[in-house]
Amino acid sequence: MRKLPAPTPRLGRWALTLPSFLAGLFTLGLGVFLVFSYYNDRNSRSAVLEQDLLWQKQAIGLQMSNTRHELESLAATLAANGLTSADFTARTLSLVQNTPELLSLAYVDETVQTRWRTPLNPLPAEAGLAHRNLVSQRAAVLLADEPVYSMPITDTGTPLLALAVPVKLPFAGRHFLVAQFDLNRLLNQQVPWWIAQRYQVSLVRPDGSILAHKFDRRLDPGTLSQQLPLDIGPEHLQLQATVYRERGDLRQNTLLSALIGLSLLMLASTWAMRRHIRERQAAEALLRRETAMRMAMEDSLITGTRVMDLEGRLTYVNRAFCTMTGFAAEQMLAAGQLMPYWPPEELEHCLAINRQILGGETDSNGFQCRFQRSNGERFDVRIYAARLVDGEGQHIGWISSIYDITELQREREALQASHERFVAVLNGLDAAVVVSDASSGELLLANPQYYHAFRLPEEHERCCVIPLLHREQTAAQSAEWFDEFGQHWYQIKSRPSIWVDGSLVWLEIITDITALKEAQQREQQQNEQLQQTTRLISMGEMASSLAHELNQPLAAIASYATGCRNLLTQAEPNLRQLDQAIEKMAEQAKRAGLIIRGIREFVQRRAPHRAACQMHQLLATVQLLLAAQLKKQQVRLSIDCPETLPPVFADPVMLEQVVFNLMKNAIEAMSDTPVAERRLQVEAERLDGLLQITISDRGAGITDEQLEQLFKAFYTTKATGMGMGLNICRSIIEHHQGRLWVEANPGGGSRFLFTVPLSEDSNAREP
Repeated sequence: MRKLPAPTPRLGRWALTLPSFLAGLFTLGLGVFLVFSYYNDRNSRSAVLEQDLLWQKQAIGLQMSNTRHELESLAATLAANGLTSADFTARTLSLVQNTPELLSLAYVDETVQTRWRTPLNPLPAEAGLAHRNLVSQRAAVLLADEPVYSMPITDTGTPLLALAVPVKLPFAGRHFLVAQFDLNRLLNQQVPWWIAQRYQVSLVRPDGSILAHKFDRRLDPGTLSQQLPLDIGPEHLQLQATVYRERGDLRQNTLLSALIGLSLLMLASTWAMRRHIRERQAAEALLRRETAMRMAMEDSLITGTRVMDLEGRLTYVNRAFCTMTGFAAEQMLAAGQLMPYWPPEELEHCLAINRQILGGETDSNGFQCRFQRSNGERFDVRIYAARLVDGEGQHIGWISSIYDITELQREREALQASHERFVAVLNGLDAAVVVSDASSGELLLANPQYYHAFRLPEEHERCCVIPLLHREQTAAQSAEWFDEFGQHWYQIKSRPSIWVDGSLVWLEIITDITALKEAQQREQQQNEQLQQTTRLISMGEMASSLAHELNQPLAAIASYATGCRNLLTQAEPNLRQLDQAIEKMAEQAKRAGLIIRGIREFVQRRAPHRAACQMHQLLATVQLLLAAQLKKQQVRLSIDCPETLPPVFADPVMLEQVVFNLMKNAIEAMSDTPVAERRLQVEAERLDGLLQITISDRGAGITDEQLEQLFKAFYTTKATGMGMGLNICRSIIEHHQGRLWVEANPGGGSRFLFTVPLSEDSNAREP
């Protein structure tokens, strides 16, 4: 028998898709036909419903309009001719009997008192409702001067509607007729039987609540309904009609459901058959892909794979193992018990590993040995072996994964060498290095300097480290710490880091700075001595001028003493003149004492001591010290320092030295300036939380080259200067957390400026 050719893939896909497509097309056409039929029938019913509802609205409106005209006629008769009680009862009784929905009719005067009523004995509930209705409607009737409907009354369970008709009497007050209608009776009387068999008719409020309805209890309302406004009452009641669900609808729905079910069943069976065929095709394709994927994975692995039978003969090797060894698969599969990739010198070791694998002695850490490539090159491998079980659970051999660890061995050796170098560098550091766990404080790593500095044994059990600084989880910090026990100063740099296991640790580098601290202390002492020397030199330069300043008050004291002696030799001494002379002597002595005290405090050697001091008092002291030099150089001094400025928390003698040196330099800088232009100006002002002092002169100024070297030690522009004055001044200002700088004076010359922090507490003292 001749074998038919296999269908092409495109023809096979069409053969699978065509039955499902036809079934779906049939179901879609049937659904469109049914939906079209449903909406066509619904539109026809909706048109008939609209016509019937419009006719019913006209019927109810006509009935209510006729009743209203009769009530208006009765009201006109009462207003024109008047009626007796019997005439009223006779006329209204006929109206009530001919209008079943009219429950009662009452004649009410202007005081809302019922004079006549038909029927005569209403139910108590109806009488109460009528009274409330009259009270609520009287104002509306009087204002409108025409009949007015009331709000629907539903208190008794029977929906009622009242109509008030005014009676316009010529001389009496306004009277009116009150008619009460039963809305349920209105529907029962006005809705014919043929309407009631088709629809459920209801009177509905604007909010959707039903007041009254007429329906057939044997029938269920459907979903199709319409509403029309009746324009009766202040709420504008709606007349609603709902179509009953017909029995034929159920049969039609059953037939429709059956047709849809059959169509869906046919579609599902076709789809199931197509799905089964596709699943089979997909399974076959998946098998082909899995086989190809397995081969691709085995060929793309860099790990060698080999399979041995129970006797140790190779039955399979992958491409990676062939590439690793350089031998072809055919060579290895035909080798028998001795493998060509076993080096002669490692033959016994390789055979021992092979016997262990065949004996089932597998190691989770694998076996390490050395193989050779086809070119004779040796390389290290690690072998992981496992039992090979077939699909029926039978042990048929052993499968091994072989990794080339030559590069890994080299990396380990390099890492070991790097670790040894790191340890050598760490141990060679002068600083102590320690790593501790952030959560437990456990000591993880430390160099010998750490053990030596804190006298810890290098061989110890697990221990914790006490942090020398307060630690924050994310912030590196640096601080100095004094060891009370060892009497050493250490600089500690601490920062968080991540350890090799991913945990948070603290790395601390601890450097012994005891020698540096001692050097700083010696430098500070030398600076203090240098400041003292500078002050003494300044006083030496001013000695002659200060002697002249002291001679004036001493000469004045001698003159006043001579005058006092002359007054005492008189027969009757003038005591008033004697008192004035003694007072002048005291003033001159006080002046001399101030000069001497200022000099003593300026040149006295003592430790820096901060206190709250007033800048205007400090400037006055410096002015007194420089008074003679100002007079000698004919320099006009201007000081602008308000006494309201807050005090400065500083060492007053140090600040006096700064101001003294700057003012003295300014006076000397104006030696070549014409006498008329020699002006020294000192200004003090507050800038935020700082006090700024500006000392301006009219000298020759400072060049750019001089400005770069001006504050360096031993640099001077004077022929006899040491070059330490401005350097000491800057050190003093920076010691007080301030800043000293120089800039050109807009009017010529230079001006030196410095800032120091203000102290708002006038009683502040250094602790």
